[in-house]
Amino acid sequence: MSRRYTRPLLAALSSLLSASALAADPVSIGFFSHLSGNFAQYGISFQEGVNLYLDEVKASGGIEGRPVKLVVEDDRNSPQEAASVARKIAETPGVVLAIGSWSTTASVAAAPIFAEAKIPQISPTASHPDYSKLSEYQFRQNNTDDVLAQYNADTIQKQLKAKTVVIPYSQDDWGLYTGKATAAAIVKGGGQVLLSEAVVAGAKDFRPLVSKIKSLKPEGVFLALPYQEASIFLQQLRQAGVDIPVGGGIPLTSPKFLELSGKAAEGVELHTLFFAGNPKTAAFTEAYKKKYNRLPDQFAALAYDATGVGVAAIRRVIQSGKPLTGQAVRDELANGPAYQGITGVTKYENGNVRKDPVFIKVSNGQFQLD
Repeated sequence: MSRRYTRPLLAALSSLLSASALAADPVSIGFFSHLSGNFAQYGISFQEGVNLYLDEVKASGGIEGRPVKLVVEDDRNSPQEAASVARKIAETPGVVLAIGSWSTTASVAAAPIFAEAKIPQISPTASHPDYSKLSEYQFRQNNTDDVLAQYNADTIQKQLKAKTVVIPYSQDDWGLYTGKATAAAIVKGGGQVLLSEAVVAGAKDFRPLVSKIKSLKPEGVFLALPYQEASIFLQQLRQAGVDIPVGGGIPLTSPKFLELSGKAAEGVELHTLFFAGNPKTAAFTEAYKKKYNRLPDQFAALAYDATGVGVAAIRRVIQSGKPLTGQAVRDELANGPAYQGITGVTKYENGNVRKDPVFIKVSNGQFQLD
């Protein structure tokens, strides 16, 4: 073969090999949440939702032919640990998106690290309004607490018809804001909050609070608590013979709440962005049940959608021919088209979304539409 034909052939072969290498280059996504310790079921549901979506991506040939590498870290629902694992993720070569965490406190602790690295962060559930104000790199899949507060008030006033209320709330960023905002929404709606009381993490003795409730005689209780404390409180409330209506926030939509509360959860009213019995999301529910042998909850659904939104943004960057960077993915998240997910439509405005929930009630040990 003459030299004049060899050189063009080698150049073409080199170009082809480079293109193949680029196509096979993995897309790296970080995921962090609390996968151990108290409330670990929230993080486990997150991880299962993320993995299910990425299984579907893999089955379809990857993101524009590129495989996905998931970097998983356990933040133990600790702000210190969240900051530490966020740095690990940010320093992992090639990461262009981070999904996490569950709590506002952990999500906020991680935010400055991702902002500095110019990596977009999508929290499936961080609801404190300040989270998305930290930088242009923070996004959420759930409503803010300002929006949720009105749904909390509707749970008590419209669904349970209670005019006087007691609100136990968790003593953390989410609980403090939720308790205050929910109380304000109830008062605005013509109701009266007789007592708001902070509950420390890991509390097990609610007898003093139950005694106050018996004395105050409210028409209802709204629980701004995670499933662990909420289940113990409910059992002690019912054991004391207090049979007033109870409503709760999104943490109680986990099946773990039903498991821990037992019969004490009967009649509890909640609102949710995902209900496993919805025929419109049956494909997701069946796929999840097949993989994990149980029904998905709202947390798995929100994490599934967070992954879907992120992958769609990554896909658009690759299709555009631009370099795949965290900044490019962030810009697509902020300015891209609306995304139809199983928890509603995601169209970011300053990192926030607005989605309408449905009301559910615990009946015969299961969540049912109300």
